[in-house]
Amino acid sequence: MPISFDITGFRQLDQTTWQHANGDHVVLEYYDLVPDLPAGLDDLPKLRHDLAELHSKDGCLIEAHVVQLAGVPALLRIIKVPLPNRPAGQGFLCSFTVPKATCSAVLQLIAPEGPVSGMREAALAPEVGFERWIMQHPYAPQLQGKLPFHAGDDPRFDSRFPDHPLSRARAWAHHVVRTARLDPQFAALPPFQPNAQQNLPPEVAGLLNSQLVTAVCGVPVGGHIALQIGERTTYWKMPDGHLLSRLGRGNLSRSPLSDGRFRDVIMVDEQSGQALLMDRFMTDGKSLGVQTQLQPVTREAAYAAVTNDTLREAYRWVGRMIEVADGRREYLTLEPVVNQGERVDPFAMMALRNHEGEDIVVVSCSPAPSQNTPFQGTPGMNAPVSRETLQGIGELAMSAMLEWGPHPLDMAITFTRYGDGIESQGTPESLTGEARAMFTGAPATVVPGMAVGGYVALQQGEQRTYWRLPDDDLAHRLGFGVLARAHSPGHRFRDVLLIDQRTGDLLVPHRYSEDGSTAGSRTTVVQVSPEEAMAAATPEACKEAFERLGWAVLSAAKRGEHLFVERLENELRQDPYVRLAVLSLFDEDPVAVASASPAPSAKTQFNDLPTLEAPASADNILSLGPLALQAINDWGLHPLHVVPTYHRPTR
Repeated sequence: MPISFDITGFRQLDQTTWQHANGDHVVLEYYDLVPDLPAGLDDLPKLRHDLAELHSKDGCLIEAHVVQLAGVPALLRIIKVPLPNRPAGQGFLCSFTVPKATCSAVLQLIAPEGPVSGMREAALAPEVGFERWIMQHPYAPQLQGKLPFHAGDDPRFDSRFPDHPLSRARAWAHHVVRTARLDPQFAALPPFQPNAQQNLPPEVAGLLNSQLVTAVCGVPVGGHIALQIGERTTYWKMPDGHLLSRLGRGNLSRSPLSDGRFRDVIMVDEQSGQALLMDRFMTDGKSLGVQTQLQPVTREAAYAAVTNDTLREAYRWVGRMIEVADGRREYLTLEPVVNQGERVDPFAMMALRNHEGEDIVVVSCSPAPSQNTPFQGTPGMNAPVSRETLQGIGELAMSAMLEWGPHPLDMAITFTRYGDGIESQGTPESLTGEARAMFTGAPATVVPGMAVGGYVALQQGEQRTYWRLPDDDLAHRLGFGVLARAHSPGHRFRDVLLIDQRTGDLLVPHRYSEDGSTAGSRTTVVQVSPEEAMAAATPEACKEAFERLGWAVLSAAKRGEHLFVERLENELRQDPYVRLAVLSLFDEDPVAVASASPAPSAKTQFNDLPTLEAPASADNILSLGPLALQAINDWGLHPLHVVPTYHRPTR
């Protein structure tokens, strides 16, 4: 089956059904059909709205989230329904749906109330207040369903009612997120795209009908690459740069090897050489990835392309990918491509670390290379982080690999996720107990704009409020990819915060956690008038804030992202905006780019041009922030009313 999970405490009834002693059932199903989800996983607002309407006919959707199962996006939803053939009582259904282009897998827990029902509601309704018990549905405010959306289903009450079926369902969901595994071939299938078949370019749609197989990618050397297809190692020439430009960046589809270990995979037709480079993340629905053509060659021909120069270039590239991986809370392991499970010797682990306040790059090998190598018999080496040392670490790993004996083409990069490397959801429902205890009231998720002069604007739906910050801590975190994020269509993300607007209690949520739950640091902010906040945006304060944005652009580039500076209220990209990026950061000639729409006037450095480019020196990268400030001033936008939006390009 495509999903495996921890069955501790469950008794297997048949091939797809398990029963727990408490009466809960788990069912695992595979559907060989195009998923019938109303929207893609990258359009969570629409998906939630339409699912709320769908489930209102039979019960009520309590919550829906996009989570990661073994590194693959999945839909988690919890619904409640009346129990059939009983005058009272509810059942709670918690399901994970992993949708693919032409099929899906669903893992579902069914947790019914026992003979005595309604105990949770009876205890909480007087406490919450009967007038506040029934609430508007958060995903569809005008919805009237068969069962009401009410305050008693809030996850903050689960710890008080641990044996309630809803509490059991949520606890099971958290455990599944941490422990579930996917079959590698199922995980590598093209992702689900609503109406993808109708919108695909003909050449890519044709690929879906060819004899595509999943292939695990090795390290490319000299224009050639090894692809592991099942137990066979095959060799291919790469006539163009499509595959090379996507390997190692974290944007290709992945095959899970074991807990938190992944490799790049593609789909290839062994007869024709047609290949589909599948996007790991959801796209705009018009394509599943990039098509390219590979040429099958013999092992001898592939090995012949490996020279001292091509080998050195390849492993310097491996070193540069260490920094890209670190931006995803991952590290790299260089190991034989035939190893498809847990890590075994030989291997070279490469990562960034912070040691006594200094960022260093490290390589650790097993077995330890001999005295005849730069390691001189030690298992590892390290150096302060720089472009040169990153590339050098790749070459050190190469020297170890050459001593171990596998041919350089027969090695692969494995991405390994740190234990705390799962994206936090950044929602009130996902707060840890400790984080929830920081609030005396009900927190809400808000999107912060630029922090300028000690003030920040917070956007919640159509409502905007202004707040005075107690210190510079938040200002130095916004825009740097370290906070929990809100996802929007088109690979767009923004920092989020959680605030109780009544008290000003604010949680600055960490981007990553061990299980997708949300934790962070607490501070207190003071609400002020728009006039007070905007008056603090002096020219000096704006200059400081947008110079800091230049550093954020560099940080984003290391994660393979661009920054868009745009209106705080705009969820989708629309004029006016400025795109700030460093293109080809890890290549020989990176370029700093500021691209604005509409083109700023001649009063700015843009001088009526839509795009400015320059070599990506440190000074030029840092100047991108002030360029954005010139543009928004030219358009008449207040600096507090714009927000940096992360964009992850897949092309």
